[in-house]
Amino acid sequence: MWPDAIEWGTWIATALLVYSAFGFAAHLALGLLASDEVGGQRRRQLLTDPLHLFESDQAPAISILLPARNDARTIVDAVRSLLQLDYPAFEVVVVNDDSSDGTLDQLITEFELRGSKRTPIGSVPRGSVRGVYGSPLSPGLTVIDLARPGGRARAAGLALAYARHPLVLVSDAGTVLERETLVRLALPFYEDDSVASVIGVVRPSNGSVIEHGNVTFCGRPASRLARFQSVEYLRGMISQRLAWGNQDSLFIVPGTLGLFSREALRAVDGFRGGNVGDDVDLCMRLQRRAAKDGRRSVVRCVSGAVAWTRVPESLRVLARQRARGYQALAEALWFNRELLLNGRLAIRQGIAYLFHLILDLFGPVFEVAGQVALVVLMFRGDLDLPLFIIYFSVFIVGGTIPSLMAIALERSACPRFQRGSDLEGLALYALLENLGYRQMTALWRLAGLWRALWGMRGVGGKVRSERAAPSAKAEAKAAA
Repeated sequence: MWPDAIEWGTWIATALLVYSAFGFAAHLALGLLASDEVGGQRRRQLLTDPLHLFESDQAPAISILLPARNDARTIVDAVRSLLQLDYPAFEVVVVNDDSSDGTLDQLITEFELRGSKRTPIGSVPRGSVRGVYGSPLSPGLTVIDLARPGGRARAAGLALAYARHPLVLVSDAGTVLERETLVRLALPFYEDDSVASVIGVVRPSNGSVIEHGNVTFCGRPASRLARFQSVEYLRGMISQRLAWGNQDSLFIVPGTLGLFSREALRAVDGFRGGNVGDDVDLCMRLQRRAAKDGRRSVVRCVSGAVAWTRVPESLRVLARQRARGYQALAEALWFNRELLLNGRLAIRQGIAYLFHLILDLFGPVFEVAGQVALVVLMFRGDLDLPLFIIYFSVFIVGGTIPSLMAIALERSACPRFQRGSDLEGLALYALLENLGYRQMTALWRLAGLWRALWGMRGVGGKVRSERAAPSAKAEAKAAA
């Protein structure tokens, strides 16, 4: 005999209650780990003087790759901002991804670009590059004009072929790096040869004042939608990234603030493209290779390295952005399922994989489906009111406290708000995001998951396979 409606309601509410308690405990543990990591980084900073250290010729040189497509309004300011960074040895390689709005013309006019004889040191498909330009005003600037568009990953891969330096950072025209960001990111490479990637903290620039590439004032966004995203960024970029970095299981990198070893990129096939989640996929490939080689701390997070980007203030734009982001996560998890299923890899990486799979990808969808069922059962009188109240109380408290911990960590990890009231005001949005915003996020995740399943042809088709990393001999032959 099938259970009646009241029993179904009790089972659903109990399952959701257990799930919410588990999620709260997991996020609470991440907050504590992040706090420990911030304390450790602050202690290490007392023993080093990175600004003085990198005034010498010991600083590893950096190539900043800047893919641009239809960014005519911001490209000049973005390049000028990058050229003003405080670092002794770096270059900027801009890739015009066949823009149709005059992006290349803006660069030619502003920097007096001229044709360059610069040749690639990596493989470049025949006919893919229309022209290469250099600037007599800025010797560290190179512009690559692609003959046809191919997406950000392909543009970054072609830029890497023309880059000259051992460390590589991929940015975009809408991101502003603080002047000391490169120094903060490069320091772990100087201290430890095993490091393959270092990421920083990306924060919303809405509500802040940026003049000539410098953030002169950091304030709370005026848009309510941007305030919700500010809470999300603090929780994701500070609390979660630092926590997983503390456990040497960092999988998700911000696409505009990750510094990579060129040699490590080559070893895992670099910017492969072909899927939306190339940044996340790249980080997971680095972790897989490091685990097989028995190396630790290959991907680190530095809270003092900060970049700023403008977040959407329109629901339509935000929905598209988030659906694409969750599609990226789903694809990366699928392509790197070896992190969970391979017993040769570290247990901590399997735990991190399960966290992203259960809580980040499927969790909100499970929660919203269950909440809709509870509301329907409640209105039908098939669910006890106390159980209904207990569940939603745990749901709200469990979602609010981790966000409050991340807001508190901002003061020690990367304090930027100049008015205490701005940071404290976000605490209200940490509470309110549980009453509608999280439910919308779940719908966007469902859309991203569906796109990932459709794009990978997981149903009724053949799933795309991974490619093996090229050998050093093969890369040298291709370059020749």
